[in-house]
Amino acid sequence: MHIDLSQLLPIKKVEWFEQSRESMSDPNIKVEKEATVIEILSLLHPSAKKNSLRRMVDHGRVLVDGVKISRANIKISPGTTLTVLSKSDGDETSGKYKSSIPEPEVLFSDKSVIVVNKPAGLLSVATDRGEFDTMFSRVFAWAWENGRTRAHLVHRLDRETSGCLIFARSSEIKDMLQEQFKDRTIERIYHAVVHGQPPTDSGIETGRIQEMKDKRTRLVPSDRRAGKSAITNWWLEKKGPEHSLVRIKIDTGRRAQIRLHMANLGCPVIGDTRHGFGKASINRLCLHASSLTFKHPNGEQLKVESQIPRQLISELTRRLG
Repeated sequence: MHIDLSQLLPIKKVEWFEQSRESMSDPNIKVEKEATVIEILSLLHPSAKKNSLRRMVDHGRVLVDGVKISRANIKISPGTTLTVLSKSDGDETSGKYKSSIPEPEVLFSDKSVIVVNKPAGLLSVATDRGEFDTMFSRVFAWAWENGRTRAHLVHRLDRETSGCLIFARSSEIKDMLQEQFKDRTIERIYHAVVHGQPPTDSGIETGRIQEMKDKRTRLVPSDRRAGKSAITNWWLEKKGPEHSLVRIKIDTGRRAQIRLHMANLGCPVIGDTRHGFGKASINRLCLHASSLTFKHPNGEQLKVESQIPRQLISELTRRLG
């Protein structure tokens, strides 16, 4: 039996969801029209402040199809079940409502920062589509269970790229680290397996990059000033039968910067379906963020490394044909 919520909520908004049992104490709500989590919570608790509703999400009291969420502004699709737990249930770290999102691989963690190893194929943070399993959602849950702090994403990696990703445990530390990115004082090292061999043992690519309205990127002709500056330093580290392993240091962080610059060099990254020659045999982009060196909030320089995945090495040694 479904109960009409019109007695509790504005009539024009009742169509968004319906209670699934006779008792209003039932925590399960079936969404009938697309809405954000914060909109639904506002209808359920019209007198509550937005910050209080966001804390319900932060404390693990809101689930979507049985999975804890980490953001109050994600969109919920029709047919989805949203569950609002009691305070005691929300604080539980085990039981039937425990999140099914995998734990992150943590490379470094203390009371200030968390550095994780992002797998290829996983978004750094959710898009407007409201993806539940992202690197942010994994770290957000982990930070709460391992220190009772929030997690703030400091920078991003493209979905197809694996490797080191920094999170801050407070907004103040996030701002401090992002300032280092802005000032280009953080050293970002990548390793890529590319087609063929570069013409020299090292070099620098400086082609400007323009981001289009559809989020696609392109290199700007040298005689034009459109786009933004982009600087990619590279060194040849190892030659394979058909491919090469290249070490890369970027001074800027433009979207698809490494892929565009390597393709312009004539050595596109293996697995780059947009700027290269199509999918790799290992079915991933052969690009890995292998280390980050930055100034820790305590004033010391910190270097965190992530090993080059075996998949990339196997692709380097593979013979074509």
